[in-house]
Amino acid sequence: GRTLMGHDSAKNQQLEDHYFGAIPTRVAAFMKELEIEALKLGIPVKTRHNEVAPNQFELAPIFEECNLAVDHNMLIMALMRKVARNHGFRVLLHEKPFKGVNGSGKHNNWSLGTDTGIGLMGPGKLPEENLRFITFVVNTLMAVYKHNGLLKAAISSATNAHRLGANEAPPAIISSFLGKQLSQVLEHIEESTKDDLVSLSGKQGMKLDIPQIPELLIDNTDRNRTSPFAFTGNRFEFRAVGSEANCACAMIALNAAVAEQLVEFKKDVDELIEKGEPKISAILEVIRKYIKICKPIHFDGNGYSDEWKEEAQKRGLDCETSVPLIFDSYLKPESIRMFENTGVLTQKELEARNEVKWETYTKKIQIEARVLGDLAMNHI
Repeated sequence: GRTLMGHDSAKNQQLEDHYFGAIPTRVAAFMKELEIEALKLGIPVKTRHNEVAPNQFELAPIFEECNLAVDHNMLIMALMRKVARNHGFRVLLHEKPFKGVNGSGKHNNWSLGTDTGIGLMGPGKLPEENLRFITFVVNTLMAVYKHNGLLKAAISSATNAHRLGANEAPPAIISSFLGKQLSQVLEHIEESTKDDLVSLSGKQGMKLDIPQIPELLIDNTDRNRTSPFAFTGNRFEFRAVGSEANCACAMIALNAAVAEQLVEFKKDVDELIEKGEPKISAILEVIRKYIKICKPIHFDGNGYSDEWKEEAQKRGLDCETSVPLIFDSYLKPESIRMFENTGVLTQKELEARNEVKWETYTKKIQIEARVLGDLAMNHI
């Protein structure tokens, strides 16, 4: 749960001395036992470190196939609660347990690959590899643009609403950050009229004129922390998922949206090929068209700023902030059509999920209101 009444502690996170600091001995013992128990269940955990807020820590697994990763994430949350009691701790999975210090969330690192192990979200050295990479990136942007309201509904909850939009988490407006280099590539394709295949250099090397220092690499994706859906080198990072949420909601919406978009892309390319257009030219023509259409979803600036909220409205993005109204994106005609076309969910199943989300939201707010009333009337 979260605190309903109280005031800020004198020392919280203002000294900025907790992040990546030394993990306290008792906490380290808890995390080590947690990792051992996770490995017993086949969960490949890798990272442990201090986070920004006092007594906030992070655990990260190695990437896996989506359905397995989601199951393992649910198991890890159950293990956290169980193992913490062995060490006299309680794990707070609430997105915002204390006002005034950072809350918690999950970063869903999402990418696509073939059954033979070829990654589809990384640039290559050959022209055809770059074309494939750009094709999948642009189609992902199109899917996110068409269904940005649905993706927001998939990560919204009564608890996550306390975190989103604050200066610690992505804003409650879905946009995608691409970084300087990839943005330039897409602009070049949009403006070009020839069938130029863009050659990406992966990462640019920066040399310092100081001996015995290895070559540094500039991160071309810049790591904009204010973006809810950022491209980070060979994947998209969906950063708006809540810490106590089941990641399946967000992944179902994203996977289905991209699947539908790829089918649309194939149809559009086939139409041009039937008209006599060469295959490469047809692919580039459709990509060029898509880049122009989905431009509103691309934003590399500060997602926390008031200017972005105004700009997002001008771009036609979903700017709704009321969580119950956000849930209604599940029942929009385009969402129903998308889920039914991909064979993922029927209209009845979407209505059921929407109703469950409404009910959960209402009950959580009701419980908090009753506790707050009891505190005010009987204990303060």
